Amino acid sequence: MDDDGALSLPAEAGSAARARHHVRRTLDGRVSDDVVADAEVCASELVTNAVLHAGGPLLLTVHRTGEVVRLALADPSPVLPQWVPRSLTATTGRGLPLLTALSVARGADAHDDGGGGKTVWCELSTTPARAGAGEGDDAGEGSAPAAEWASVLADLGGEPPAPVARGEGPPVRLLRYPLRRGVRLREHREAVLRELRLLGLAHAFSDPGTADLADEVTGLLDAEYGGHLNAAETRKVAALAAGLECVDLEYARRPGHSELLQRWRSRMAEVDRLGRAAELLTTGEPPDVAELAAWIVEEFERQLDGGEPHPWNGPLD
Repeated sequence: MDDDGALSLPAEAGSAARARHHVRRTLDGRVSDDVVADAEVCASELVTNAVLHAGGPLLLTVHRTGEVVRLALADPSPVLPQWVPRSLTATTGRGLPLLTALSVARGADAHDDGGGGKTVWCELSTTPARAGAGEGDDAGEGSAPAAEWASVLADLGGEPPAPVARGEGPPVRLLRYPLRRGVRLREHREAVLRELRLLGLAHAFSDPGTADLADEVTGLLDAEYGGHLNAAETRKVAALAAGLECVDLEYARRPGHSELLQRWRSRMAEVDRLGRAAELLTTGEPPDVAELAAWIVEEFERQLDGGEPHPWNGPLD
C-alpha cells in the first residue's frame, strides 16, 4: 500500500477481493465499521465493473478528507459508465445504482493527458444516516420509481429515444411491453452475463463443453446487454420516467435474424439448465421472467415469418 492510499491492480477476477482488503486496511480504525463495509462494497463494484468492461491495469485510491471518504478507480478505457434499466431492489448486477445508494456523490472523469482512460469515483459520508433514510417514504412510494428513472434519463443526457434504424423489412414490434417485468428480465440476464464473464476470467470451467458454451453465451448477451443502450432500451427508460406500465417497442431486422434467434433460444435454454442445476450462482429464470422471454421470442419468430404482432396480454408487473 502506498502512502497516498493507492493500489495497482490487474484486470482479473481476484482484484475485487484485493480492493476490499485494501479499503479495510486503509480505513480500519479511522471511520466506523458501517462506513468501512459500505466502502468495501463500493470498491468491489468499481473494480468488478472495470475488470468486466474496461480491462487493465487499474489504480484504486482511497482518501479520507474531513467527513468524506473518496474512492477512485483509474482504468485505460475512455468509455464512460452508463446507467441501464434496473429494478430498485436488485441484488445482482448492481453496479452504478448500488454506488448511488451508498454514496453521497459519484462521477466519472475522462483523462485529459491524451492517453485516453478515465477515473470513476464515489464519495461516502463518514456519518451515514441510512437508518432513517426511508422515513416518510411510504407516502411517495408510487412516485419514487418514476423519479428514479427520471434521474437515469437525465444521466443519459435527457435526449428523446432515437428512432429505430431501418433494417431489412418492417421492424419487429413488441406491443404493450410490460416495463417492470422487462426490467427484471434484463436484471436476470445481466447477472448471468456478469457471472459468466468473471468465471471465464478465472478459468473456472473445468469442462471444455461448458467453457465453450459460456464463451458463446457471453458473446450473445454482451451484444444485447453489455454496451450502451440501444433505441429500444432508451425508450424503456423514458417510459419508466413517465410512470408508464407498458410501452410499444420496435427493433430493426438484422441479416440472418431467424438463425440468430434460434441460436439465442437454444443457448439460453442450456444456461438456464446450468442455473437450475446449481452449476451457476445465478439461478434459472424466475417464472414471470421466463414467460416474458418466451413471448419475446414468439413475437420475433411470428413477425420474421411475416405474421402480425400480438400485444402482451399478461400482467403489467
